[in-house]
Amino acid sequence: MKAISTLAGLLALISLPVVAQTFEEGRHFERIGTPNSVPEDRVEVVEAFAYPCPACRNFHPVIKRWEESAPEFVEFSRLPIGLQRGWDLFARAYYTAQVLGLGEDAHEAVFKALHDERRQIRNFEDVAAIYSDFGVETGTFINTAQSFAVESHMGRNRTDVSRFGVRQTPTMIVQGKWRLTPSNFDSYEQMLAAVDYLVAREAEALGLTDDAAEAASEVGVEATSTEVASD
Repeated sequence: MKAISTLAGLLALISLPVVAQTFEEGRHFERIGTPNSVPEDRVEVVEAFAYPCPACRNFHPVIKRWEESAPEFVEFSRLPIGLQRGWDLFARAYYTAQVLGLGEDAHEAVFKALHDERRQIRNFEDVAAIYSDFGVETGTFINTAQSFAVESHMGRNRTDVSRFGVRQTPTMIVQGKWRLTPSNFDSYEQMLAAVDYLVAREAEALGLTDDAAEAASEVGVEATSTEVASD
């Protein structure tokens, strides 16, 4: 009977959905500074990533689940990073896909091609071949990649990477003010719980929801989580 009681106790502990967590500036997130302009009707969350980054591949399903459950007042976007030689190729590919109106499936396909299928990507033609599965001809993709629209995205990209101080991937940016990196957390879920905490704080400051303050104080971290890594 004692053995059964002990086992039941252990199962009860394992099944706890969340573990209370306090997040602190300087320990879990860093202040970037005063953003150029803060939107008054939403909270902006940015994922800085790179397609060749293995950690970003692992993070992708986690941030995808988070995005799907984010409050309506959250505006989520991605910032492709060219921290290493050759990575600008993939940043340009991301914006080309955006201009062409390709969606989440195309975004995930690039991760799969690089990390799951182990394709060799040597030039932009190789990148364009990934998007051919979505009905985009190689010539169309390459011409779009050289368009003014994509060049404008690349210019803004360089400004944002510098302004946000991104030095590793994946990195999360909240409202242009706060930078979070996996190295300060035990799991990706814990990092996103800290993102939720900051989102709730910013939403409360903007008066976007009456529940923001309560959410900020009650935010937790899932007990079962994904191992953290970054590049």
